[in-house]
Amino acid sequence: MPMVRVATNLPDKDVPANFEERLTDLLADSMNKPRTRIAVEIQAGQRILHGGVRNPVVIIKIESIGALEPESNIRHTQRVTQLCQEVLHVPKDKVVISYFDLAPTNVGFGGTTVAAAAV
Repeated sequence: MPMVRVATNLPDKDVPANFEERLTDLLADSMNKPRTRIAVEIQAGQRILHGGVRNPVVIIKIESIGALEPESNIRHTQRVTQLCQEVLHVPKDKVVISYFDLAPTNVGFGGTTVAAAAV
Protein backbone atom coordinates (compact mmCIF):
# COMPACT_ATOMS: atom_id res chain seq x y z
CA MET A 1 0.00 0.00 0.00
CA PRO A 2 2.28 2.79 -1.20
CA MET A 3 1.58 6.25 0.18
CA VAL A 4 3.17 9.10 -1.73
CA ARG A 5 3.47 12.74 -0.73
CA VAL A 6 4.66 15.22 -3.35
CA ALA A 7 5.58 18.69 -2.08
CA THR A 8 6.58 21.42 -4.50
CA ASN A 9 7.01 25.15 -4.56
CA LEU A 10 5.36 25.23 -7.98
CA PRO A 11 1.95 26.89 -7.91
CA ASP A 12 -1.01 24.52 -8.17
CA LYS A 13 -1.83 25.86 -11.64
CA ASP A 14 1.53 24.51 -12.88
CA VAL A 15 0.79 20.96 -11.72
CA PRO A 16 -1.39 19.25 -14.35
CA ALA A 17 -4.72 17.94 -13.09
CA ASN A 18 -3.76 14.39 -14.09
CA PHE A 19 -0.34 14.38 -12.42
CA GLU A 20 -1.57 12.17 -9.56
CA GLU A 21 -2.94 9.61 -11.99
CA ARG A 22 0.24 9.58 -14.06
CA LEU A 23 2.39 9.15 -10.95
CA THR A 24 0.06 6.40 -9.68
CA ASP A 25 0.30 4.50 -12.97
CA LEU A 26 4.08 4.88 -13.09
CA LEU A 27 4.54 3.63 -9.52
CA ALA A 28 2.06 0.78 -9.95
CA ASP A 29 4.17 -0.46 -12.84
CA SER A 30 7.57 0.24 -11.28
CA MET A 31 6.68 -1.17 -7.85
CA ASN A 32 4.46 -4.00 -9.10
CA LYS A 33 1.66 -2.83 -6.82
CA PRO A 34 -2.05 -2.58 -7.66
CA ARG A 35 -3.10 0.91 -8.75
CA THR A 36 -6.02 0.67 -6.32
CA ARG A 37 -3.63 0.48 -3.35
CA ILE A 38 -1.58 3.59 -4.14
CA ALA A 39 -2.41 6.93 -2.50
CA VAL A 40 -0.87 10.13 -3.88
CA GLU A 41 -1.07 13.52 -2.17
CA ILE A 42 0.05 16.70 -3.95
CA GLN A 43 1.07 19.74 -1.90
CA ALA A 44 1.66 22.52 -4.42
CA GLY A 45 2.58 26.11 -3.63
CA GLN A 46 4.73 25.18 -0.63
CA ARG A 47 7.47 27.41 0.72
CA ILE A 48 10.52 25.30 -0.05
CA LEU A 49 14.14 26.34 -0.17
CA HIS A 50 16.57 23.83 -1.72
CA GLY A 51 20.27 24.47 -2.07
CA GLY A 52 19.83 27.97 -0.70
CA VAL A 53 17.59 29.09 -3.57
CA ARG A 54 13.87 29.12 -4.28
CA ASN A 55 14.06 27.61 -7.76
CA PRO A 56 11.37 25.04 -8.67
CA VAL A 57 11.84 21.88 -6.63
CA VAL A 58 9.90 18.68 -5.97
CA ILE A 59 10.33 16.71 -2.76
CA ILE A 60 8.73 13.27 -2.76
CA LYS A 61 8.25 10.86 0.13
CA ILE A 62 7.31 7.28 -0.76
CA GLU A 63 6.23 4.92 2.02
CA SER A 64 5.43 1.32 1.18
CA ILE A 65 5.20 -2.16 2.59
CA GLY A 66 7.86 -3.82 0.49
CA ALA A 67 8.88 -2.98 -3.10
CA LEU A 68 11.63 -0.71 -1.77
CA GLU A 69 15.04 -2.27 -2.24
CA PRO A 70 18.33 -0.59 -3.17
CA GLU A 71 18.18 -1.68 -6.82
CA SER A 72 14.47 -1.09 -7.30
CA ASN A 73 14.76 2.36 -5.68
CA ILE A 74 17.18 3.33 -8.45
CA ARG A 75 14.56 2.36 -11.04
CA HIS A 76 11.79 4.18 -9.16
CA THR A 77 13.98 7.27 -8.85
CA GLN A 78 14.85 7.33 -12.54
CA ARG A 79 11.25 6.95 -13.64
CA VAL A 80 9.75 9.45 -11.16
CA THR A 81 12.49 11.99 -11.89
CA GLN A 82 11.86 11.69 -15.63
CA LEU A 83 8.13 12.25 -15.09
CA CYS A 84 8.82 15.37 -13.01
CA GLN A 85 11.20 16.69 -15.67
CA GLU A 86 8.74 16.10 -18.52
CA VAL A 87 5.51 17.14 -16.83
CA LEU A 88 6.54 19.68 -14.19
CA HIS A 89 9.65 20.98 -16.01
CA VAL A 90 11.77 20.63 -12.87
CA PRO A 91 15.47 19.82 -13.42
CA LYS A 92 16.55 16.38 -12.26
CA ASP A 93 18.84 17.85 -9.59
CA LYS A 94 15.76 19.48 -8.05
CA VAL A 95 13.78 16.25 -7.65
CA VAL A 96 14.47 14.73 -4.23
CA ILE A 97 12.91 11.38 -3.29
CA SER A 98 13.04 9.58 0.05
CA TYR A 99 11.91 5.98 0.58
CA PHE A 100 10.52 4.40 3.73
CA ASP A 101 9.86 0.67 3.94
CA LEU A 102 7.01 0.17 6.41
CA ALA A 103 6.22 -2.84 8.57
CA PRO A 104 2.68 -4.18 7.98
CA THR A 105 2.02 -3.70 11.72
CA ASN A 106 2.58 0.04 11.27
CA VAL A 107 0.00 0.61 8.52
CA GLY A 108 -3.71 0.85 9.26
CA PHE A 109 -6.34 0.36 6.56
CA GLY A 110 -9.98 -0.67 6.62
CA GLY A 111 -10.24 -0.47 10.41
CA THR A 112 -7.28 -2.71 11.19
CA THR A 113 -3.60 -3.03 10.44
CA VAL A 114 -2.36 -4.61 7.23
CA ALA A 115 -0.64 -7.30 9.33
CA ALA A 116 -3.84 -8.21 11.19
CA ALA A 117 -5.87 -8.26 7.97
CA ALA A 118 -3.43 -10.75 6.43
CA VAL A 119 -4.08 -13.32 9.19
